[in-house]
Amino acid sequence: MSIIDELNSKFYAIVYTYKTVGIDNLAHHYLREEEIKDLYGHFKGEMNVVQTCNRVELYLFTDYHNYDSILSYLNHIHNKDITRDATIFKGTRAARHLFEVAAGLDSMSVGEYEILSQIKLSIQNAKKMNISNKYIETIFERAIKVGRRVRQLTDISKGKVGIYSVAVEMARNRIKDLDNRKILIIGAGKMGNKIAQILHSYGYSNVTIMNRTKQKGESLATKFGFRYEKLDFSKINDYDIIFSAIFYPTKISANNTLVIDISSPNIFEGKNVITLKELEDFSSEMNKLRVMETWKAEKIIEEGLNELISDLANLKYDEIISDILTRMEEIRQKEVERALKELKKRDTEDVLNSMSKAMLKKIMSPMLEKVREAVKNDETNYINLILELFDNGKLSHSKTKKITTEQANERHNSGNGDN
Repeated sequence: MSIIDELNSKFYAIVYTYKTVGIDNLAHHYLREEEIKDLYGHFKGEMNVVQTCNRVELYLFTDYHNYDSILSYLNHIHNKDITRDATIFKGTRAARHLFEVAAGLDSMSVGEYEILSQIKLSIQNAKKMNISNKYIETIFERAIKVGRRVRQLTDISKGKVGIYSVAVEMARNRIKDLDNRKILIIGAGKMGNKIAQILHSYGYSNVTIMNRTKQKGESLATKFGFRYEKLDFSKINDYDIIFSAIFYPTKISANNTLVIDISSPNIFEGKNVITLKELEDFSSEMNKLRVMETWKAEKIIEEGLNELISDLANLKYDEIISDILTRMEEIRQKEVERALKELKKRDTEDVLNSMSKAMLKKIMSPMLEKVREAVKNDETNYINLILELFDNGKLSHSKTKKITTEQANERHNSGNGDN
């Protein structure tokens, strides 16, 4: 089986994104760590899971081809019939999709930087959970390299491209004097942290953090010199702009204050609420400026796919050589043990000769059997390969003489033809 055939038969991507299932439905597909571990125990192979606010993607490298069974298990975890929404890629198509994600081509904001760090974090988490191994890790390492190269060699990430940056940029467009307004961030998790960091980078200081967990909220507020308050939706009208980044079971009405709700699903509703869907539309306008760069990124991705095949070939080579050397070492150790016993009874030279002959016979016997079969089946390519290997790439004297004679005859016949 060739390297490409192996990749095409063993590598899968089970994908749910904001494009395929929508932002509101995506929240139903998220997997907790214990669910990921349970899923990993459901099949034999390697796995990684990439989960962001815009996607839930499972990557599998396995001989277990019944991914319908994996989808059924996902359905069991979700307790809803939602796995039918999965988009499934296989082989080089799955690898291309991963590279496109790493390059930022599949993001809501084309060229965003955040996705690259999220992919890197996903493989780190997979290693900690012991669900990945050398094949998945090799594929993801190449994806990260492709993502970095795209950003280095193109302008696809030029300007504000991350969803958090887009959220702040939209607020700045709606409220011109944002630096003189009261700003509220609801949520002190990863998304709230990103928004706080961007606001701080702009120099905005009139910012308050609201969070259910006091310690986490105060920690984020202290980090950037902001204020902290306990989560209280009755106070939302005290602020000019609100960024929401939490999960909440019920909808909150907001008609007087501008709210940018990047929660998934959104929790605010009202005439002044901007949802992830609207951010997506705003982002698409910005993306038009980068579309001209995508063809460069696609070329880099194509190069990355070729490099991935080379990576996997090197991995396969290392496996084969390791197996051969391990077997040779086993033979060597057994022969050394036998020789040490024989040295007590026989002459040293005889024992060493006997040991070396036995080692050569045991090491070479599998290949010699293959040569026997090749001779019977007239497999000249294999035979010639063996001859080249054991004559240091040179033809033997008898074979050289034969070819020289044949070439002389050809020249003689050619000369007669010219006459």
